[in-house]
Amino acid sequence: MGFIIGAVVVFGLLYILGVDITTLLSILQILMTVLTCMCALFFVFCDILLIFASKKHPARLLEIEKDSAPETEENGEDEKTKMLSRFAFYEVQGERLRNWFPAESVMRKRIYSKRECHVRIARLGHKRLVFDRHSMVIVAAGTVLMGLGVVGMTLHWLFVLKVL
Repeated sequence: MGFIIGAVVVFGLLYILGVDITTLLSILQILMTVLTCMCALFFVFCDILLIFASKKHPARLLEIEKDSAPETEENGEDEKTKMLSRFAFYEVQGERLRNWFPAESVMRKRIYSKRECHVRIARLGHKRLVFDRHSMVIVAAGTVLMGLGVVGMTLHWLFVLKVL
């Protein structure tokens, strides 16, 4: 949130200093293109992990709780941030592992159940990354949507640069 406020302040100052609004909008489009490409790369990285570096394991949902970071007033977390930072913890082969994606707060009872399930575990160095079925849906949907976003941004820039 602080980044967004800072960007608005910078754009406001540039506008006050006389920078043309079309230049500011072009800068905003470039930033959006870069962020869309970075999100697409993240989802492609997750796809590669799921396809080539993960194995299926039986698991059982232990609980959904906040990550193990210490809760202090110095963290500067408000209630909304605390609510969004809950993760699903699974027991896999006697070990307690955290899901890589945060737990969904909407429809939590329908998505996560205490019965036996299967998760995919990918090794990345010394870390073990857990993907439950909800995470796999997020990765698949994110790959498709960000892929479409990159294609749309690419077509936009080809039209703007008068290549097409």
